[in-house]
Amino acid sequence: RRKNATRETTSTLKTWLYEHRKNPYTPPGEKIMLAIITKMTLTQVSTWFANARRRLKKENKMTWSPK
Repeated sequence: RRKNATRETTSTLKTWLYEHRKNPYTPPGEKIMLAIITKMTLTQVSTWFANARRRLKKENKMTWSPK
């Protein structure tokens, strides 16, 4: 059974994303750390960041050159 992300878990990810808005791509070590902190899998964290970047780019709130 799949659990939806809660506000508590996503607030950690949103904070990281806001602090790194110039380069919103998580290094592998930090991604692992975020997965442990949020109790999400590495795949869930990766997917969350990919979706968040897509949403922000769509809303023109962030512009960066993709890696």
